[in-house]
Amino acid sequence: MNLSHLQSAYPWFNPLLVRFRADLAAEGLSRDSAHDLSHSLRVARLAHRICEAESADGDVAVAAALLHDLVWVPKNHRDSKRTAEMSAKLAPTLCSGLPLIDQKTQRIAECILTHSFSGGGVAASLEAQILQDADRLEAIGAIGLARVFATGASFGAALWHSGDPWAERRDLDDKAFSLDHFERKLLKLAAGMNTASAKALATSRQNVLLGYLVALREELG
Repeated sequence: MNLSHLQSAYPWFNPLLVRFRADLAAEGLSRDSAHDLSHSLRVARLAHRICEAESADGDVAVAAALLHDLVWVPKNHRDSKRTAEMSAKLAPTLCSGLPLIDQKTQRIAECILTHSFSGGGVAASLEAQILQDADRLEAIGAIGLARVFATGASFGAALWHSGDPWAERRDLDDKAFSLDHFERKLLKLAAGMNTASAKALATSRQNVLLGYLVALREELG
């Protein structure tokens, strides 16, 4: 992954990345491939792109994006909805002493605290809105398609209900069937983007999801 734009724009980026890598190594958990370091780096790149378009504080939004999944548990874990809160508490420690972000740790933590869709956080600042947008853009489009099925597979969810894939005669259950997650969450994300630049990016990614569902419905008959 090309990180040159982030490395040149933010003098703290490489030192913070080193600390984050060390924290991941000490975590001792095998994260699913949808919530690994590559995911955090992609969200950071998206946050940087949106910050440039929206004239926001990239130090805050990009640092928050890099650390937004500092704490991770499987999506079917009882503490899954608390990971944003737990990550926000730990993030200032990793940012401490680094140039430009050492004095912005509270703002960074506040962005992380409110970013989660499942946690229902309300973003109070532009930078917090940008983190929400960047993380949610990562959940739709071609990458989002890959991530939703990787996440489901990590805790044993089926691809879809074999007898009723579109939940026409049953309640949605995205912990049991990955396809249900489209209706429960993914198809709602584009309409909920905060910034104009994210809304523009979300349109094409939403179309990827919709096109996939049309093709899947045809193939399933």
